Amino acid sequence: MKSLQVFFMIAMLIMALAITLSATVPNQREAFFRPGSSTSRFLASQSSPGRGGCDQNPLACRATEGSAGPDCCSKKCVDLRTDISNCGSCGKRCISSEICCNAHCVNPMSHNQNCGKCSNHCKEGTSCDNGMCDYA
Repeated sequence: MKSLQVFFMIAMLIMALAITLSATVPNQREAFFRPGSSTSRFLASQSSPGRGGCDQNPLACRATEGSAGPDCCSKKCVDLRTDISNCGSCGKRCISSEICCNAHCVNPMSHNQNCGKCSNHCKEGTSCDNGMCDYA
């Protein structure tokens, strides 16, 4: 009787494993070919951005949904306006205390036009201190 229970337990585990392995999630390349997709077959046939494709087809970064950004640096899609490793141009790194705002490295703790975060302007007559306008 006990060997029959062990047999059924093993059979259940094998079935669960088979179900798990057979359930696949479509990858990004397969999504390109789904009906109703807004991406052309031409771009779908190109290498995927982030895996070496944008250096061969720079427009892939702009056309790929979920891309990290519209620009291509070192075979990766990036946003030159906000990427601290590629701020304004490929390879231009901001130092550790800075962030990249509109393609410029700025210190958000003291920058009046980017106080605490990008595009947070301090009012005239106030200044940015410790990331806050008119800190007292």
